[in-house]
Amino acid sequence: MNDRPKYNFHDIIWAPIQALKAKKILVMTVSLVAAMLVFDLFAYLAPAAEGENLEQIWAAYGFFPVYSISYAGTFGQVIYALGAVAALLVVMMGMFCVAAIEVEDVRGNPFMSARKALKFGLDRFNQLILSELAIGAFLGFIVLLFVIFGLIGRIPYLGEWIVAAFFVLPGFVVAIITLFVFVVFQISLLLMPAVAAADKTEESFQTILQTFSTVIRQPFRWGGYTLYALVVGKLAAFVYAYFCYRAVQFSTWASALGGGDKIEGLVRSGLSHLPLHSDLVDQTMSALPGLDWSISISKYATGGTDMAAGYLMSVMLFLVFASIIGYFLAILATAQARTYIAIRYISDGYELHTEDSLFHQDENLNPPIKDEESRAS
Repeated sequence: MNDRPKYNFHDIIWAPIQALKAKKILVMTVSLVAAMLVFDLFAYLAPAAEGENLEQIWAAYGFFPVYSISYAGTFGQVIYALGAVAALLVVMMGMFCVAAIEVEDVRGNPFMSARKALKFGLDRFNQLILSELAIGAFLGFIVLLFVIFGLIGRIPYLGEWIVAAFFVLPGFVVAIITLFVFVVFQISLLLMPAVAAADKTEESFQTILQTFSTVIRQPFRWGGYTLYALVVGKLAAFVYAYFCYRAVQFSTWASALGGGDKIEGLVRSGLSHLPLHSDLVDQTMSALPGLDWSISISKYATGGTDMAAGYLMSVMLFLVFASIIGYFLAILATAQARTYIAIRYISDGYELHTEDSLFHQDENLNPPIKDEESRAS
């Protein structure tokens, strides 16, 4: 039932096509919207804790308080940072769900639905959190050790000699290892959802072990496959964005044939409530960073009216925009799943396509032959 993967670069080439499925884009879009809501909750909780005027902040930033909000107190900054981390984990959960769909496809189950993938992601969300927390706790522990090492240097006369004597061994060696762990920690934001999706044990330690093993044993292969996915994924997302842009244009034009200028005014009103003049929108609607080849939509944000339905239209248009980023992240998640599957085969000879599906079993249309023979006897 399953199409045996080739366990090489050929499996990654078609990631944009494999990710162009409604259920994958839907799962990733839902995760992005959930991440934004989580971030907004913390972003407005932070100034509330500092006694700021939320009405003024809401009037200035709305649903997108991403770049400019700053707080005088440390407490507010900590809350804001926690919101950013929580939102990132929600995005990772979405990538886990997309990777799970791809892994199940390799196992021979192409029927995993978006709803089942999201439920699976929620059930395994703690695995991602604990895995990332474990790596983060290790890094924090090493920093604490260096702080203690620095405090030893404050000891009169003797402290400076101790720091100098142990600066290379173990200080420098531990620092090198810590930097490597920090690099893998950043890589895990992309790779770990795929590793966790392919893991049947639900163990955080196994997820961490396989993540480090993938990077250590095949760093250049992982880097090359990921770089390809980033470039091709951005180009594919731009093509998808262009079709979305034209689809909205066609829908507006065709509806205006019956509804008149009111329809176009409604769309313009919806666009006027969105932060179109931002780096995120500019980069999303461009082919590649630094390339003067992009889609301009800010010109359509003028000429609208302040109708109440314009706010609902802005939500609908935002969902269309979020699906563009969702498709890009779905490509990355699909490519990471295929990359991990290929690298595990190259490193260990393990064929993931031989595993049984977690959610589907083939039904026997005819009774087994042994049963028939036992009945006859």
